[in-house]
Amino acid sequence: MRAGLPSGWTEVPLGELLREPLAAGRSGQAVPGGVPVLRLSALRSATADLAESREGPWASAAEAEAADRLIRPGDILMSRNGGPGAPIGRAALVRETTGPTTYPGTMVRVRVHERLIDPEYLVFAWASGAVRRQIESSVRQGAGMGHIAARDLERVRLPLPPRSEQERIKTSLAFWFARVDEEEAAVRDILRQVEDLRALVIDRDAFGRTTNGPHADSESSGGAHRAPLPALPEGWRWVTLGELAEVVRGPVANSRRADDPHEVKVRSVRPAELRGERWAHERMSTVRLDARRAEATRLSPGDVLFVLSGQPDSLGFARVWEQDSSHRTYVPNHHVARVRMTGDTLHPRLLALYANGPGRSWLRHAARNTVGLASLGLDQLRQTPVPVPPLAEQGTLLASSEAWNSGLTSVTASAEEALAMADRLRDGCREQALAGRLPHGAAPSSENDVRLKGAVTVPPTTPARRPVNRPSEVELQAEHLWSSFPPLSNDGLTALEYGEQVTYLLFLKTAQELRRRPLNRVDVLRRDAWDELSLHEGTELIQHYGALLAELGERGGVVGRIFHKAQNRLRRPVHLQNLIQQVGERLPWWDERPEWRAPVFDAFLARCAQDHRTAAGQYFTHRELIDAIVACCRPTVEDMIVDPAAGTGGFLVRSFEHIARHLPPGVPPAQREKLAHGAIRGTELVDATARLATMNLFLHGVERLDGNRAAIEVRDSLAASPRRRATLVLTDPPMGQRRSVTSSTGASDLNGAEELALARPDFWEATSHQQLNFIQHVYTLLEIGGRAAVVVPDGVLFMKGAGERVRRQLLKQCDVHTLLRLPIGFSAGFSGVKLNVLFFEKAAARPDGSPATRHLWVYDARTGHTAVADSPDSALDAFVAAYRPGHPPETRAASPVFKPYSVDALLATPGANLDLYADLREEEPGEVSEPHLIAQQISERLEDAWRRFARLAKELTPPRDARTFRAG
Repeated sequence: MRAGLPSGWTEVPLGELLREPLAAGRSGQAVPGGVPVLRLSALRSATADLAESREGPWASAAEAEAADRLIRPGDILMSRNGGPGAPIGRAALVRETTGPTTYPGTMVRVRVHERLIDPEYLVFAWASGAVRRQIESSVRQGAGMGHIAARDLERVRLPLPPRSEQERIKTSLAFWFARVDEEEAAVRDILRQVEDLRALVIDRDAFGRTTNGPHADSESSGGAHRAPLPALPEGWRWVTLGELAEVVRGPVANSRRADDPHEVKVRSVRPAELRGERWAHERMSTVRLDARRAEATRLSPGDVLFVLSGQPDSLGFARVWEQDSSHRTYVPNHHVARVRMTGDTLHPRLLALYANGPGRSWLRHAARNTVGLASLGLDQLRQTPVPVPPLAEQGTLLASSEAWNSGLTSVTASAEEALAMADRLRDGCREQALAGRLPHGAAPSSENDVRLKGAVTVPPTTPARRPVNRPSEVELQAEHLWSSFPPLSNDGLTALEYGEQVTYLLFLKTAQELRRRPLNRVDVLRRDAWDELSLHEGTELIQHYGALLAELGERGGVVGRIFHKAQNRLRRPVHLQNLIQQVGERLPWWDERPEWRAPVFDAFLARCAQDHRTAAGQYFTHRELIDAIVACCRPTVEDMIVDPAAGTGGFLVRSFEHIARHLPPGVPPAQREKLAHGAIRGTELVDATARLATMNLFLHGVERLDGNRAAIEVRDSLAASPRRRATLVLTDPPMGQRRSVTSSTGASDLNGAEELALARPDFWEATSHQQLNFIQHVYTLLEIGGRAAVVVPDGVLFMKGAGERVRRQLLKQCDVHTLLRLPIGFSAGFSGVKLNVLFFEKAAARPDGSPATRHLWVYDARTGHTAVADSPDSALDAFVAAYRPGHPPETRAASPVFKPYSVDALLATPGANLDLYADLREEEPGEVSEPHLIAQQISERLEDAWRRFARLAKELTPPRDARTFRAG
């Protein structure tokens, strides 16, 4: 007997458990109306799928051979043959039959003594690792197929517990497998929604449907089409692919002897190689071709490859070849077409996006189809109509589509990782049960039976009319500073990257001015770096500028923070020269009106946040919201102010300005100086954002150029417990899930089922949810009596599990006195996300253990406001007036939009739900059709799926036993 089996268990070969010998099936020529015979695909799961059948070789079940091979409930079918992807020896249980059914010669029928072994238990045990290894060692290979003899199946040994234990094992595994199936189905549903969203986004961009304005008629420059083409925006046109590009089919490889001196070896790109994130060069076959033919079909960067034949779902799939293959020749396979653009009319990547989106339906309609296969001729491919936007718009369209595609791909990858781990989870449950250790928590409960709820619908953001206001001089100058970005965006430059380039040059110009002023000179760079730029041009300028950025990045203090890891993103010398000229000559206000510098740069950052194509807004918080929060929290010169997710430094700048405006007389110089030396500080994870924040703080007077330490620190603020405490924390944390785990010691922990959760000893709860982690981090940052205002999405107010436990602790440990429900639109980086602001103070522990919160006042600025465009200033001004800054909450007056809730009622609510409103009812959500709103729904469902997997892992984790626990 195998060592390690539990007491009372034994290990027996399958042959000793049989009630009758294994019965092999029979295959033969099908007869019309014959008795159904199963296919091998019927054994894909633990239960035989009787729908996977075809007509068999027997016309009637009464025939002797057919009667001997009929299946009935309780039978087990095992596969004897198999090829790639079809494991040999796979077993499935027949639970019920709907009529006479037989099985083929590739299967055997197993009937066991049910007093010895439960058939369902046998199927579970048959899929274990120990059994699979025995089967694989007995398989005989031949002609690409494998086979196992019936006698070898009878010799396979499997663990046999007492009959009562078998019942427990099968019940437990059936329960847990059903749970995993449920979670897996939720993730697969999310994947389907993601693909639907991907198709919608590509469709909108390919046909210019995100462009406002008149649309042109559905005309083409040539060719006849099967159906009317969609209308396009003005300036767009339909062009056949043959007019845009040279279209050739890949060559047929030479199968003769390799002795022709005119032939060369080349790598052949097959349809399968077009899939995947990177080109699988190691899997590409080497073939011999005539040298001239190889050169004529050779691939070059920018070529678009199209699948011409194969499975119908892969037909017409396109991918851009971007490999530098000068050292080796690659050609398309005969089933692949090479499309090479003949001019600059259309970007190759836009062609590929269209072909893989709305263009696929046209290509499939034009294809010739046979049983399970489809093919497309070159003439049909050349006649494919392609929408061609104006050249000036193509860079923007490409950046938008690829940004969406990249984000959706990352979501898909995360979901597919979960699906892959689901199989491992099933295997782990099975192996544990078959070793005599049932998975912990196997008994079903009402908690385990909770089902996924539908996605929360989000009303579409319909902009309301706003009064037309003339822009101020500051806004005009900010727009002028922004004016160089649109042409650069066509080269792929993002708004955040453009903001970096402007910051570098403005800093160099400021350093020059400080170096040259007649009084109080400051030579912070110890060189006239700005004037040095005028001494170079062309590629020499690019090289000098790159070297300058690298040298400044090595310095410390404020200079080092601004230029840390700085790179020149303007690869064309003319673009860099134009931007230098604009900063140097076309911004006279920089020298003439220095009081404009800070507000113009502030307005410039807000303009960068409006670039929705690259989600740059995720690093910016609406200035109106910042002003309202600062007005309510009333920072003073005595405060230590911290923003652990600083972004571009908006909260820190506005706090400094508020202190300066309300500075009482008689404040000693040392206390004033403290503001620039650590009393205002922030943390930011992204270098690019941190440099914008540092420049923003410098222009507003918070930072000093000669400072040895920058106010903004670049690091993961959640990675470790805070070293210093604060009296005021204002922050707008990033959205989403935490994608890596860092323990309190700073070491990565990639093991375990909850690898995305952040566990810190000073946190109430380990979770991967960013906003919940930041709320806990803010609590640890605060001194007793310290105040905080944290921007959070709606999910933080009602999510279960970790969300509920964090809310309960927050209500008990802090005085959570105010909740502001914001109108839709205050999330600059994630349109449609509903946001709120939580105001609280950290309290000392009460002797009687009662909660620190007494009443939570909820201000409803959302109901009746469809978007932030509906006069945000007036809504927030009304909130500040109702908040009564500087006065205790007890002095507030309730109103239809401002209502108090007692803490006892909140804690008694199931889930400690804070998703509260005032007396007005929230409007019913409208129909969701915008891609960003659909993406928000998918995000909510995906996060729910992650939470369910995490809960499942927690339920499966047995309690640690100090006697058996071993480290490592």
